[in-house]
Amino acid sequence: MKPNCIDISTWQQNVDFNKVKAAGVTAVIIRGGFSETKDNQFENHYRGARAAGLKIGAYWYSYAYSVSEAEKEAKACISVLSGKSFDLPVYYDMEESGQMALGMTALTNIACRFLDTLKSKGFRVGIYSSPSWFSQFLNYDLLKSKYSIWLAHWASAHSRACDIWQFGVGRVSGVSGDCDCNIIENTAVISGAGKATKAVGLSSVKEVQKWINKSFGLKIAEDGIYGNETRRALIKALQNLLNTLCKSKLEVDGIYGACTALAVRNLKSGSKGNLVKVLQGFLICHGYDTGGFDGIFGNATEAAVRDFQSSHGLYCDGIAGCATFGELAA
Repeated sequence: MKPNCIDISTWQQNVDFNKVKAAGVTAVIIRGGFSETKDNQFENHYRGARAAGLKIGAYWYSYAYSVSEAEKEAKACISVLSGKSFDLPVYYDMEESGQMALGMTALTNIACRFLDTLKSKGFRVGIYSSPSWFSQFLNYDLLKSKYSIWLAHWASAHSRACDIWQFGVGRVSGVSGDCDCNIIENTAVISGAGKATKAVGLSSVKEVQKWINKSFGLKIAEDGIYGNETRRALIKALQNLLNTLCKSKLEVDGIYGACTALAVRNLKSGSKGNLVKVLQGFLICHGYDTGGFDGIFGNATEAAVRDFQSSHGLYCDGIAGCATFGELAA
């Protein structure tokens, strides 16, 4: 499996985030700290990830043995994260073996105190733990009803519904040594993708991948994961269509360069056809609801374009031109 998200801490230093992004990773969850102590690499990691244009989340490792200690940890976390912007929630990492003796009720209360304290300051929040903890030490149903779930289940499949699945450790270009690897399964958990709750998911990304393979003779994995392979395939589909429909004479190399940008035609409300379908494919893979994958630039697709433009600092006119395609293809 290829991760679209990694999580890092002081154990990963001198990360080349541009290489991380080029490897198909779109998001990074950075440890802010533990107990009441700031992670000594948090500032470096945050600056590097932000400069590379990656989506950013954070996590805080718990050593709390009471709700009062959880509140102290929350206040320390708020102090560290204050003034920063986050695209993903801030997660409370609960896995310390010594805490297990406290039992489910106490540990769930600890989690809620930390997360509610952050929520009161405007942070979106979630809980990170393993299947065994969610079965024995944390009230999964209660927590899932209130917060995002980041599940650590190192296997080929996972056992509980989650927004983010940490499936194991691996090597990612730009990171020295191993790092934790994740798949963001519910792209609505990303800020700016709020329209993604129903139409977007593994099946929607798979639908895009199947269409690419069938329509353009490519052989990318139909695994529902938006990584570098699918991104480049969508660019190739765009280049193929610009050559066929607009006689652009582009090299079909999967690289969105200057020639491809110049060849892009503006798509707007009322546009139809496979170029619109490529646009919808990009938006779906980024976590936006286009109202269908049908090649029709209707109201839902226009709203998705506007949301994407707004969340990426582009001129928000609902028209998909070279700048919007460039950001989608990044």
